[in-house]
Amino acid sequence: MLHTMSFYNPNALVTIYRGKLPHWRQEGVIYFVTFRLADSLPQAKLDWLRREKELWLRLHPGTARLQIDHGV
Repeated sequence: MLHTMSFYNPNALVTIYRGKLPHWRQEGVIYFVTFRLADSLPQAKLDWLRREKELWLRLHPGTARLQIDHGV
């Protein structure tokens, strides 16, 4: 029996569930999951990301209300 692989189709129905993370579900497709452990980034990279975030928020002050804290 031959199986074909189907991947995410941006034109098909997607159900989005929210919890701790958003979960997108689409019927009959293959999922690929990647994740990073909280302590897997070097401290220097975390510091750089925090500075970049602060700079971006200063340059885009109207977006602060959309801010989601991801620990960065």
